[in-house]
Amino acid sequence: MVLDQRTINKTQIGSLSGVDQRTLNGQLKVFLLSCKVEELSPFTVQSYDQKLRVFVRFCSGIEVTAPQHITSHHIRLFLLKLQDTCQRRSVHNNYRAIKRFFNWMVEEGTLKQSPMASIRVRKPPDKIIQPFKMDHIRDLLLLCDDSKFLGARNKAVILTFLDTGLRLTELVNIEIKDVDFDHEIIKVMGKGAKERVVRIGKKTQKALLRYLLMRNDGIPCLWVTEERRPLTHWGIEIMIRKLGKRAGISGVRCSPHTFRHSAATQSLRNGAGLEQVKSLLGHSTLYMTIRYAATINSEDAVISHRRFSPVDNLPN
Repeated sequence: MVLDQRTINKTQIGSLSGVDQRTLNGQLKVFLLSCKVEELSPFTVQSYDQKLRVFVRFCSGIEVTAPQHITSHHIRLFLLKLQDTCQRRSVHNNYRAIKRFFNWMVEEGTLKQSPMASIRVRKPPDKIIQPFKMDHIRDLLLLCDDSKFLGARNKAVILTFLDTGLRLTELVNIEIKDVDFDHEIIKVMGKGAKERVVRIGKKTQKALLRYLLMRNDGIPCLWVTEERRPLTHWGIEIMIRKLGKRAGISGVRCSPHTFRHSAATQSLRNGAGLEQVKSLLGHSTLYMTIRYAATINSEDAVISHRRFSPVDNLPN
């Protein structure tokens, strides 16, 4: 497989030197470079990298290193091994990554046919998404002392998550110049390199301004650590997890993505339409938005059951 050198920079060209493209590992390196050239999000590329490296390592362990020698049997053995240690959704995500990798090799002419063609892994059933309750949000915010730097930052992070429904990657990559207080918006780069703007309300703006007034470091990114280094995905994950533990939150996964669920469900409860929430969250289709709406419908049905219970309404 030969890439058009006009589409890649010198660093990327250098990364191809010494790569044996006859091996599965060599093909993986070129595949990941191809993903970058196609401008897939860094998070997607990283996800492919992590999942496919585990697969390549497995194949190497059973002494199968050439793409042409991989059979459906080898892939089924790998997926079976994953089932021993991973949840069904994780297994399915690995299956999708491997399928994309082999389809790419077919497209590039490395393989005539994908060994994945006859393999089917059932998608795990959708579960009702459990968002934060407003009591949870209140308890988290009570732990954020905004008279101090970390408290002010953490409060601004929580309110920005809840007000916008941003993905973790979108939130991490915001720069100070992307925040427009005059128009009450933040410009974000979403999934699939799609740029969009999200609005921030008055309370979120106030929290952001309070946090930014404590900044005097010249760093362009919006979120920094106490040592004035860029705050990473992992840093935000840990911060939210620790706050959730201190707040005693149980029954709900305390994670950045739960804020996204909560933003969607609260927006719907507050009167937003499905299309509006779809645009807010940067969804390409209504599928996920409808899943959030299903959460509300399920909760409302439980509450309403007190009124229309078939058994409770039986005549005495």
